[in-house]
Amino acid sequence: MRTIVKSLLALASLAALAPAAQAQSGFIECSSISYRYQFCPANTQGRVNMIREVSTGNLCRQGRGWGFDNSGIWVDRGCRAQFSYGRDGGGGGNWNRPGEITCESIGYRRRFCNADTDGRVSLVREISTGNLCRQGRGWGFDNNGIWVDNGCRGVFSYGRDNSSRNDGAAIAAGVLGALALGAAISSSQNSNPPPPPPPPQPPIAVPPQWAIGSFHAYDPDSGDIVQLVVDGGGRVYLRNENGAVVSQGDLRDGMIFWTSGKRSWLAREGPGVMVGDIDTGKHFFFRRNA
Repeated sequence: MRTIVKSLLALASLAALAPAAQAQSGFIECSSISYRYQFCPANTQGRVNMIREVSTGNLCRQGRGWGFDNSGIWVDRGCRAQFSYGRDGGGGGNWNRPGEITCESIGYRRRFCNADTDGRVSLVREISTGNLCRQGRGWGFDNNGIWVDNGCRGVFSYGRDNSSRNDGAAIAAGVLGALALGAAISSSQNSNPPPPPPPPQPPIAVPPQWAIGSFHAYDPDSGDIVQLVVDGGGRVYLRNENGAVVSQGDLRDGMIFWTSGKRSWLAREGPGVMVGDIDTGKHFFFRRNA
């Protein structure tokens, strides 16, 4: 009899603990009373989404009116809102949806703003003045959020929008379009024969050490991670997210001569390189791969 009772008590204890072990998400209301900072403990697991703002006046802007870490959610400057947090054990896809965040380097100090970037971040608008938000120097990101430094204050978009990926017009407007695909896309839609190849170029010189290696950049228009590879012989390859080579060329005296006839300049920039398109004037930061 005692054995049966002990077994039933053990099962009851396990049943009581099971919901806590399985509870991976939840809801909480957090309020900044009298415009003061307030921290609300919660097991966020690095995932927080504002469901509804209770305050009025658009005070709950992420990075300014609220933010979070793994141990909870903070609100400030009068923000009062309801939040969902944690991971959806059912695999719900809400956490990978795109969003926007304001992240500010106050007093020229480094700051990290939590966001589920999914490796996709672009600067929407710079709030600071003086062109302080240059990627790699004034801001950067990882999968857990965005950092700003040296006075950069900006509005950033993050996450992957699967509904618009691989759209031809978007690709043509982005990194691939500026550096390589513009001529290819237009020629594929034109029945006229392609223009003759560019004239032969001088012999290739050995590129500097800082230019040799593999680099990556996020293309906000296509939603792809673009790879740039420069080998020791000065050969340059531009790859899409699937690893396919979409263009190639030669690096000589700081210029990339693409086989499509386009030209780009290449310069050293922080932990990577900056590539600029001669025709459009656009430039893109490529971070060196680890």
